[in-house]
Amino acid sequence: MKLIFAAFASALCTGSSSAFVVNQHGGAVSHRTMASSHSPSISSSALNMGGFGGGGGMGKKGGKKDDKKGGGAPLKLKAKSQWDRYCDKLKGAKIFPVAVRVVNGDEKGEWLEVGRVKSEGDEFTEVAVAMQRGLIAEHAKRLLPLQVKPKDMVEWGYRATNSDDEPSWSPVDKSVCDDAPKGVEKKIGFEGSPDPNSGFYCHYSSGRLVDKSDTAKQMAKSG
Repeated sequence: MKLIFAAFASALCTGSSSAFVVNQHGGAVSHRTMASSHSPSISSSALNMGGFGGGGGMGKKGGKKDDKKGGGAPLKLKAKSQWDRYCDKLKGAKIFPVAVRVVNGDEKGEWLEVGRVKSEGDEFTEVAVAMQRGLIAEHAKRLLPLQVKPKDMVEWGYRATNSDDEPSWSPVDKSVCDDAPKGVEKKIGFEGSPDPNSGFYCHYSSGRLVDKSDTAKQMAKSG
């Protein structure tokens, strides 16, 4: 028995995880080592989980590459900068009204006009819509909160004429940005319809609320 207890005490002191077997003939004890809780197979499984939710570096790098594509996430454009370009740098450019419509599966709502875009030389109208789609959608939800909810998916479009007679909207896909020239964001501009509740895109002339664009200023003077 002393031999049994000596072997048992020795195992406890070493901290090893072992199973003890008592010899049927009397006192000899043998042991076989069991798998440790820190086995390589468990560690390997934990590392492999990096690509599924949470934490894997490779997943993050992949996301960054997608963001660089024109058809990926919208560029982080500033509303004020694009508005200034619309009103000042692109004064002589043609105005194209823009609108959004809510998309729910195969169902599409009516077009809702929320502003206008311009581009240098009138060459990048579709790019102006697609690249500024974040600003356009954000303003649509601000301007028309009952029609465009915060989590609604929307489609963007523009109208080729300023006439209010029989407006025909042309949908724009974000993929048009894929081949857009570098720095084109500085050649386009967006002006949202004035929203007195938030103060966005509001400009006053002689106490009247007008758009900041050159056309609106001329209208205000003549009125």
